[in-house]
Amino acid sequence: MSIEFEPIAPTYLGDGVYASFDGYHVWLGLGHHEAKTVALEPPVIESLINYIDHINIKLREHHAALLAAGPDGDAGELPN
Repeated sequence: MSIEFEPIAPTYLGDGVYASFDGYHVWLGLGHHEAKTVALEPPVIESLINYIDHINIKLREHHAALLAAGPDGDAGELPN
């Protein structure tokens, strides 16, 4: 059983990437909002969100290490 929703108008994400929602899939396209090249099902959308969350955690750790190092950068190595 799947629950479908109303479509949402395409939006420009940046770098030539557009996203649209057809009621089930999130579509990604390049160059124009009608150039739908990748369809993401809900489980894949969730995986992508988890991946982005992971990236955000790493970026926050990196920024915290930079702040801790101060202007002279003497706090040691940055996390990977």
